Amino acid sequence: MEFLSLLQKKEILLFDGALGTELMLRGLKPRDVPDKWNLDRPEVIKEVFEQYYNAGSDIVQTATFRANGVALEKYGIENLIEDINKSSGEILRSVCPPDKCVIGDIGPSGEFLEPVGKASINDLKKGFQKQAKALAPFVDAWHLETFSDIREMKAAILAVQIESNKPIIASMTYQRTPKGYFTIMGNTLIDCVSELLNSGVAIIGSNCTLSSNDFFDLMKTMRAVAPKIPLSIKPNAGNPELENGKSIYKQPPEDFAKDIKKILEHDGQIVGGCCGTGPTHIKLLRKIIDELRGG
Repeated sequence: MEFLSLLQKKEILLFDGALGTELMLRGLKPRDVPDKWNLDRPEVIKEVFEQYYNAGSDIVQTATFRANGVALEKYGIENLIEDINKSSGEILRSVCPPDKCVIGDIGPSGEFLEPVGKASINDLKKGFQKQAKALAPFVDAWHLETFSDIREMKAAILAVQIESNKPIIASMTYQRTPKGYFTIMGNTLIDCVSELLNSGVAIIGSNCTLSSNDFFDLMKTMRAVAPKIPLSIKPNAGNPELENGKSIYKQPPEDFAKDIKKILEHDGQIVGGCCGTGPTHIKLLRKIIDELRGG
């Protein structure tokens, strides 16, 4: 279904929850490349996609967070960029109900731009463009997520816009400090939102790093800077705790849902979950959204 029409029709869209969390429950090891499971274990990827649609998600994103040219090169599988993205797009499209949408997921390269690192804007843009070209035939919209450098986000936006005219959700990730919200690269929330407003994206958002109770103030600040554009949020299920070498998210789904309800009552339009969230969280959010619409 056409994404912006779906948003206009429903007013509130329910995103999916975490992919990595679900794959770890199904045997993903720390050194595995999740994106490669689109080729090696497509039945598992399909199962996760299906469970999110069945839990009530209106929009579900491809399993391609690290499937850009630069990131895959670090794993030595950059030659699989087209196969991985095409496979994930085909799998998700095959299970997407006609009244819901497929979202093409693009995450950061994992490299730092000059002068902190050695990556160049042009190299990153080329890597994102290869990914976008492979995914474009399957998606209704894009989610550029978990970016912590506004320069890299803008390079990804330009790359996608070359290959597609579908709407873009641009989600940065922030840390909360006594002085406000900042990316790890020092970009302020206000500066990021201001720049994204001029980039041609359809939705501005934030995901990951922060727990759900941090997102209410973040969203209010975003709305003050961007009063008209739709906003998207995907918080973590609390703060991670290290147990036996693994990051565990212990926030009860009910508490997560209460925080999201508060956000929805104050103008959030696209909501879902990031690290530590799963189908249980999405089912609770589906119930809340349906009650808000009915009320």
